[in-house]
Amino acid sequence: MNKYLKQLVELSKYDKKLAELVPLEENIKKPLTKLETKVKNLMTKLEKLEEEIKNLILKKSKNELLISELKEKLAQIAEKSAKVKTAKEAKALTLEEELAKEQIESANEEIEKFEKMVELKKEEKEEIKKEIEQLEAEIIIIQTEIQSKLDVLEAQKKAIFESRDKLIKEMDQNIYKFYEKIKKWAGNTAVSPVKKQACMGCYMKINDKTYADVIKAEEIVTCPHCGRVLYIENEETE
Repeated sequence: MNKYLKQLVELSKYDKKLAELVPLEENIKKPLTKLETKVKNLMTKLEKLEEEIKNLILKKSKNELLISELKEKLAQIAEKSAKVKTAKEAKALTLEEELAKEQIESANEEIEKFEKMVELKKEEKEEIKKEIEQLEAEIIIIQTEIQSKLDVLEAQKKAIFESRDKLIKEMDQNIYKFYEKIKKWAGNTAVSPVKKQACMGCYMKINDKTYADVIKAEEIVTCPHCGRVLYIENEETE
C-alpha cells in the first residue's frame, strides 16, 4: 500500500476510535447527568415557589392595607354619624358602614387564604430542599464511582491523541491538509473502505478502472461520486 494512503487510513482509524469514545464517556456520565438534571429542575421549581410566595405575601399586604384604609373610613363614618341630622343621612352612613365592614371581612378571608397558601408553599419548599440534599449526596457517591472509569477512558484518549499527533508530524502536510479538507464534510468517513466494488462512504458503485486503482493501492484514489479517499481493507489495515 502507498505510504501516504497507509498514513491516511491509520489517521482515519485514530479519529474513528476517538469518536467511539464519546458515547462511552456519555454513558459513563449518564447516571450523574440524570441526577444533576433532577437537581437543576428542582432548583428551578424552588425559584418558582419563591416567586409565588412573594406574590402571595404582596397580595396579603395589599389586603392588610385595604383593611387599614377601611378601618379609617369606619372611624370617619362614626364621626359623621355623631353629627347626622336627617334619617336619610343616617341611612346612607349605615349602608356605607355595612359595606366597609363586608369589605373588611372579605379582605380578612383573603388574608387567611393567602397565609394558608404561603404555608403550603413553604412546606413544599422544605420537601424540595430535602430532596435536593438527598440527590446531592447521591451525586457525590456516583462521582467517586465513575471517576475511575473516566480516568481509564481519559488514558485511552490520551494514548490515541499521542499516536495521532506523532503520525501527523510524520505525514506530508499537504496530504494532511487534503485529509482535513475532506473530513470537514465527510467527518470520520473521509477515508472509506471499498466493499463489493462500492464506496462505503456514499455506498455508490465505482467503475472498474477506479476499482483496479484502489486494489493496486499505489497512489491515493478518491471516490468519483463523493470524493472520499478509498482503500481495500485487509489484515494489515485492520
